[in-house]
Amino acid sequence: MTPEHLIKICLFFFVSGGFFYIYLCVEAHVHRMVTIRRLSGTTGEKGSYQRHLAETTLKKMLMILGDAAVPKKESEISALRRKLGYAGYRSQNAPVIYFGTRLGLAIMFGGLFFVSILASGTLGPRELLYGFFPLTAGYFLPQIILTDRIKRRHRQIFQELPDTLDLLLICMEAGLSFDMALYRVSRELATLAPVLSAEFGQYFLEIKGGLPRREVLENLARRNGEKNLSSVVQVLIQSSRFGTDIAEAMRVYSETLRLERKRLAEEKGAKISTKLTFPTVLLILPAMMLIILGPAAINLVERLK
Repeated sequence: MTPEHLIKICLFFFVSGGFFYIYLCVEAHVHRMVTIRRLSGTTGEKGSYQRHLAETTLKKMLMILGDAAVPKKESEISALRRKLGYAGYRSQNAPVIYFGTRLGLAIMFGGLFFVSILASGTLGPRELLYGFFPLTAGYFLPQIILTDRIKRRHRQIFQELPDTLDLLLICMEAGLSFDMALYRVSRELATLAPVLSAEFGQYFLEIKGGLPRREVLENLARRNGEKNLSSVVQVLIQSSRFGTDIAEAMRVYSETLRLERKRLAEEKGAKISTKLTFPTVLLILPAMMLIILGPAAINLVERLK
């Protein structure tokens, strides 16, 4: 038996086993759906149950894959958990699910590639070498998405922070304490500033749990990792330590954040002219040259004839 036939047989059993496992999962889901349809008469409960069942099954499969790929060192897991927290994923099983997603996408992309190669009938050493590219792409795609998610969440916190501090300042000047003002802001800005609203809600829960204010503020800065929010936390801690007016400190820092946001907008606006140079040269200039020099070139060719 040649190595090519052995590889085809192994891929056949791998794909067949995968489809058989999917069939068993679908059959179990159908059985449960039929049971819940008999027990419940409302479509909303059925839909929510089906979504919950699909999410639970997917998480179980990802955790099975993640247990085989998750690093064993506690330092690496802690660093990954911190990055996942910056992106908003803070469940206990987040690192396992993250590595399960990486391994699952690598297997899926690689399996689709080899199935397409087998269907075309061009399996060879070159195709086996090319198979590492979809495997690598599937394994590193979640890492790229996670990095982009962290950047977008930090950018959203930076955009929400000045308006949130203004509303917090208004609540404190109206007579509310700092903790109750944060709770009121977390309720009022649930739609306009969802990220900071959820973070301030978590702050209020930790305060009600009996933790010191300084520790809760440090937890707020630590679990987000955004530099402007960390600076606000440091200002609040210093104001509380030295007994200065928190409202005045927040007013000054809110104005500083607005100036920083204005400076970044002006910087982006100044870069537009430079960025427009490349499409102008590559797209507009050739068309203009053709319009201007085209008739002259035609006349020159006719005169030479």
